[in-house]
Amino acid sequence: MKKFIRDYLTFHRSEKRGIVVLLSIIVILILYLNFSYLLFPQEKIDFTSFEKPIQSFSDSLKQQNDSLENESKEQKHFTSYSKEDKPLGIKGERFNFNPNNLPDKDWKRLGFSDKQIHVFDNYQAKGGRFRSKADVKKMYCIKEEIYLSLEPYISIPDKKADTASHKIYKRDTIKSANKYVKPEIILVELNSADSLSLIKIRGIKGFYAKKIIEHRTELGGYTRKEQLMELWKFDQEKYDGIEKYVSVDVSKIKKININSCTAKELKHPYLNWNTVNGIISYRSKHGKFTTIDDIKKTDLVDEETYRKIAPYLTIE
Repeated sequence: MKKFIRDYLTFHRSEKRGIVVLLSIIVILILYLNFSYLLFPQEKIDFTSFEKPIQSFSDSLKQQNDSLENESKEQKHFTSYSKEDKPLGIKGERFNFNPNNLPDKDWKRLGFSDKQIHVFDNYQAKGGRFRSKADVKKMYCIKEEIYLSLEPYISIPDKKADTASHKIYKRDTIKSANKYVKPEIILVELNSADSLSLIKIRGIKGFYAKKIIEHRTELGGYTRKEQLMELWKFDQEKYDGIEKYVSVDVSKIKKININSCTAKELKHPYLNWNTVNGIISYRSKHGKFTTIDDIKKTDLVDEETYRKIAPYLTIE
């Protein structure tokens, strides 16, 4: 046992020499790290050349933060506005207008969004009517600042004149001196009537008068009275109530020459773009159409579509 311990703890001459060399290196490194500054004095670095750019950057950063803070304060007044109201309502055009029956395109000119215009349309579709500027102010989609910018331009007809122009809304029979007198039936031609003529029909208010004219423009004129039922929420019951008050003059229809029109000119509510391009392509390959029926050869026009679109087409 003693021999084992002695052999384990005893170093040979070469091992002792290696230990001495290792310890010497360690001592030298320690001395160098602690006293090298005495042998190699460090030069001081001059940072003055960097002070000016640093100060300039600091000033610029501060100015930017101040600008953002001021902008945030200025916008606090508008925090209750919807996204559509802030950029649109105030930056639109300004012109004299009557909010009753105002076309969508004019609402857009005033700076209102599609969502806001839909609110106006729904209001009038349900029988709502602007009888004073205060009624416009009550619309929840119009904020105070927007209303103030619009107020000088709102022009609503006098209430008495408005009442006189809506006498047709009275009952079909009028009791006078214990006698019932049927009111005179006013027949309105759909392809030439303006909104004032249309609102004289019992059951047609400002909203539908505007929509009837807009749909007439899209179609190129009405060929049948029944086309009124293509309007939003214009059902059979509503149609039956006004059918006897309207007529259609088909001579006023705007027709499309399928032998010379472009795809853009052929665009119609009854034709999708695939059908329009198919008709134009067929004409390019086979020459001019000899009859309106020839458009069915494209295999893109079914019988129902043909029945609806044929009155609007011509080959001359």
